[in-house]
Amino acid sequence: FQAAEQSEDFYFMVTAFAPYKRVDLAIQACNVMKRRLKIIGKGQEEARLRKLAGPTVEFLGWQPDSVVRDHYARCRALLFPGEEDFGIVPLEAMACGKPVVAFGRGGALETVVPLPGASAVTGPSEGATGVFFQTQSVESLVEAMETCERRRREFEPHAIRNHVAAFDRRLFK
Repeated sequence: FQAAEQSEDFYFMVTAFAPYKRVDLAIQACNVMKRRLKIIGKGQEEARLRKLAGPTVEFLGWQPDSVVRDHYARCRALLFPGEEDFGIVPLEAMACGKPVVAFGRGGALETVVPLPGASAVTGPSEGATGVFFQTQSVESLVEAMETCERRRREFEPHAIRNHVAAFDRRLFK
């Protein structure tokens, strides 16, 4: 993985379509905000999720690792609205220098470094890799996405990538 300097105008998810992953929240938030969302994945909830999706949401099915990596590199940010014990997906996005908008529970608390509280900071925030939202609601996720957008210049792609070096496979072995 390599940190990408430029971002395109879409949010990204890569996930199985299981209820606890809360893909529905991401879809509804992007519908409300009229933001593009690209989703790589499949699963039991697919039919229901497709019905929820507005015109800005694109389902890409399962894709090879190279396509997933390309989307990580090009996205604005990763959406991670479910609660996981660990969650490798945020680490993969951060390995590409992308911030993560995550539900502030579970494994995300161990891997994502949130922006400091609202301030007049205009440059990169030392070590920040994402934004947390505190309740699994559309409103809470929308607010976190708006914060991510408003403070996007505070995320430094190379610093985000450097943060995930501590989770390198060699270190875990």
